[in-house]
Amino acid sequence: MESLLDRLLTYYGITKEEYEGLILPPSFSNIPLIDDQIEVKKAIERLKKARDTEERILIYGDYDVDGIASASILLRAFKEFGLDCAGYIPSRYLDGYGLTVANVKKIAAKGFKIIFTCDNGVTAHEALLEAKNLGVEVIILDHHEFDLVKPETDIVIHPETVSYGDVPISAGYLSFVFSVALLNRVDDYLLSLGAISTISDMMPLRKYNREIVRLMLDIVNKNRYEEFALLSDAKEFDASTFQMGINPKLNSIGRLEKGTEPNRLLAYFGNPESDKTLIANYINEVYERRKEITKESFENLVINEDEPAIIVNAEIPEGLNGLLASRLLSNYHKPVIVFSKKENDENILVGSMRSEEGFDVLKALEGTKVNLLSKGGHPCAGGVSIRVEDFAAFKKDYLYAAVKHKLSPKEKTGIPLSLGECTMQSYRIIETFAPFGFCWETPKFLLNNLDPRTFTYIKEGKYLSTKISTDSRLFSFSISQDSFVGESKVDFVATFRINEYKGRKSLDIICEKTF
Repeated sequence: MESLLDRLLTYYGITKEEYEGLILPPSFSNIPLIDDQIEVKKAIERLKKARDTEERILIYGDYDVDGIASASILLRAFKEFGLDCAGYIPSRYLDGYGLTVANVKKIAAKGFKIIFTCDNGVTAHEALLEAKNLGVEVIILDHHEFDLVKPETDIVIHPETVSYGDVPISAGYLSFVFSVALLNRVDDYLLSLGAISTISDMMPLRKYNREIVRLMLDIVNKNRYEEFALLSDAKEFDASTFQMGINPKLNSIGRLEKGTEPNRLLAYFGNPESDKTLIANYINEVYERRKEITKESFENLVINEDEPAIIVNAEIPEGLNGLLASRLLSNYHKPVIVFSKKENDENILVGSMRSEEGFDVLKALEGTKVNLLSKGGHPCAGGVSIRVEDFAAFKKDYLYAAVKHKLSPKEKTGIPLSLGECTMQSYRIIETFAPFGFCWETPKFLLNNLDPRTFTYIKEGKYLSTKISTDSRLFSFSISQDSFVGESKVDFVATFRINEYKGRKSLDIICEKTF
C-alpha cells in the first residue's frame, strides 16, 4: 500500500510540489488586494467626500454570519476613517432579506445621505430606485449573483467588478480587503471576521480562502479575542471551532429572534466598547433555546418512512425549518421539505427543501400544479412558499416527483487505512492538510474487514468504544452492540478526532458503519 501521505495527495488531487506549497507558513502576501480597482477607488473617493462634508452613512448588512461580519468590519473601518456612520442588521421577520423600499424611506427620514450595503444589494432594484428618488446614494458591496438588470447605482464592489479570481469569496472577505484599501493597513481583527464569514458562508477553502482562514487561526490562537473566547471553551481554535461551534450560535439569533435583536451582534463585533460578556451570555442562551426547539420539533414529528420523500408541516419558527430539514435528510436520506407558518401571516407556509445529489429540488417543483408564491435556491437546497390550503395537493405532486426520481444510496468513499495506521503520527500527517471545509473536506478513511466479535462497548452496549492502542480507540455514538447481528466482517468509514480529557490527549477514530 502507498504511504499515507501519497494516499492523501491522491484523495485531494494535488501533487507533491503543490503539497509543499500548501504547508508553507501562511502569508498575507497570498491575499490579493483590490486597491487599484476602479470601483474601489470610486468608493474611497466618495467616502472621503462624505467625511469632509460630514454626511451620515448607514451600513446595511444581513442577519447571517456573513452579513454581520461584513457590517462589523465596515463599521470599525469607517469609524477609524473618520466617517459619521451607523450600522443596521435587518430582521428576517420584520424586514426580510436585503434592502427594501420601506427601509430606504426610514433611512432617508433619519438624515442618512449614503447607504453602504454589504452582503446584499445587487438585486434590490425597487429599493435602489426609491433611494435615487429620495436623493440617497447607495454603494453596494455584495457577492451574490447579478440578475439580468444592472443595479441602479454608480458604485458596485463585487468579486466580478473587482476581478477577484476564480474562487468565490464571501462578503466578509470582500469587506476585509476593502478595509485594507480604505485604511491602507491590515487589521488582524478585521481579517479574522472576514475569515469566519468565509467558513460560515461555505466558500471553497482553496487558494486565498484557505490562506485567510489559516492566517485567522494563527491570529485568534495568539490573541484569544474576547468575542470568540466567550463563545467557545476550545483550548485551541481550528476551523471546526467556528464551523460547528461559534458560527451556529451567531446564526441562531437571526433564525430565532423576531425583532431587531441581530443588531446586538453588530454591537458585539463592531463596537469595541460594548459589554462582551453580557452579549455573549445572550447569544449562548438563544443558541440553547434554538437547539431545544429544533430537538422538540424533531421528536414530535410523525414520519411515514414508506413514502419516497418527507414533507411535513412543523410547529417551528420559519427561521429554523432549514435546520430541521437538514437533520431529517441526515437521518432518512430522502428529499425533505419542512414547512412552517409564515410569521405574521398564518395563511402562508414557508418551506425549506433539502436533498442529496441525484434529486434536484427545484426541478421537482416543476411538476406541481399548485400556485407557488415563491421559490429559489440550489439543486440540493432551496425554499418554497405556498398557501396553507394547498399543502395536501402540493405534497401529492411532490411525492410523485420523488417516486420518479428516487435517490440511489451513495457509495461510501474514502482512503483505505489499516488499524495499525490509526495513530497520532497519522493524525499529524492528516493535519498538515488542514484547515478543512467546503470543497476541502476532512478526509474520510475506509477500515475494511474488521471482526465485530473483537469490539467493546460502553454505556451498557450503546456506544462502540474499542481500544486500538494506549492512546487511540474506535468510537461511535451511532454503533451499538446490536449493530452486527449475524455479521462476521464489517466495514467502517472513519475520521480522526483528538479527544482531550484532564490535560491528556488521545485519538478517537470516529466510525460509521457502511451498508
